[in-house]
Amino acid sequence: MGSKGFPAVDEPVPLADVAGRGWTLRDLPTPVMVLRGSALEHNLALMAEYCHAWGVDIAPHGKTTMAPQLWRRQLDAGAWGITAATVDQVRVMRSTGVARVLLANELVDPVSIAWVAAQLADPGFELIGYVDSDRSVEILDEGLRGAGAERPLPVLVELGTEGGRTGCRSIPEAVHVASRVASAERLRLAGVSGYEGMICRERSPACVASVVAYLDRLRELTVTMLDAGTFAGHERVILSAGGSSFFDLVVDRLRGPWQGGANVRVVLRSGCYLTHDAGFYERLSPLPSRDGPRGFVPAIELWAHVLSRPEPELAILGFGKRDVSFDIDLPMPRVVRTASGAVADIAGGLEIEALNDQHAYGRLRPGVSLDVGDLVGLDISHPCTALDKWRTIPVLDDRDHVVDAIATCF
Repeated sequence: MGSKGFPAVDEPVPLADVAGRGWTLRDLPTPVMVLRGSALEHNLALMAEYCHAWGVDIAPHGKTTMAPQLWRRQLDAGAWGITAATVDQVRVMRSTGVARVLLANELVDPVSIAWVAAQLADPGFELIGYVDSDRSVEILDEGLRGAGAERPLPVLVELGTEGGRTGCRSIPEAVHVASRVASAERLRLAGVSGYEGMICRERSPACVASVVAYLDRLRELTVTMLDAGTFAGHERVILSAGGSSFFDLVVDRLRGPWQGGANVRVVLRSGCYLTHDAGFYERLSPLPSRDGPRGFVPAIELWAHVLSRPEPELAILGFGKRDVSFDIDLPMPRVVRTASGAVADIAGGLEIEALNDQHAYGRLRPGVSLDVGDLVGLDISHPCTALDKWRTIPVLDDRDHVVDAIATCF
């Protein structure tokens, strides 16, 4: 198969044939990152149910997995579209049949703008972009006209936060940018956007208050533009926000009803709900696994063998920075399987303290037994920087049988 984490074979194995090979977790060379099929299905159904219950749409951020097979599952479960951060990601989505893409970023690269212009010739493909300044409007409009775009590109005016990333810093500025879009030849104003996920990284009362204050400004901007007739004649106005941490607050502050019966539809962009994790998003998600059946379940696991026990409290495991996320939390050991087949919970008894490229340094608590050759299962934190380490990822059922393989396109 030519991909790490899978058994060596003499001939290529199509993804569709992986389930028929009879492989189990024990057949996979380590280190190996796997996805739990039952967790994926649970998370997929839970978010679909949540969006339906609250009357909002979701365009999950595709950069989390960059896996067309998983995007298709999300679309089949009712996703409105898929979100991208770069035109390179849009190109992958376009080539794999995603019909509606929300490009949640400003587009100023001339080469990418020319490619977008060519795609607009296909009425079956819908792309929505962002603008946040006079200059971003000018560059995008001029680029599309120069490349011969056959129809206008829908765009959202982005409202940002002080010290944050992109986005207008005030409501008057955003209203002004919207007026510039209205006079552009190859752009069409489709709505308003924002992102609350960078405001803070906890769910303390102070943090929640800051997020709510920003979302109220986003709503105020939308109301201001509705009152001014900015969206007159629009069948639908898009109001997009919502990462994986505070989407409940987005739903609470931004969903309808709207004055005059305006059809303002909230589009969430949560990307990490499908895989979840046991660290960053478990701490921040409105639906954590500790909530039981109504919470998201971590679907990503890393498995690695103990390579060495050079000191009484030190275990060296066979994985490192090339295999797993480490930008927020280090991996968290959860279970150990010995060569005899015994399984033991090791949560809290072994802590990963540091990573090299291919080695992990584990510190054992007193009384914890761990031997060379033992197989350790670990949870991860931050899926966005874990899945990009793997070209192909095995999917396991709850009996540890390999039932699928997911290809990524990072």
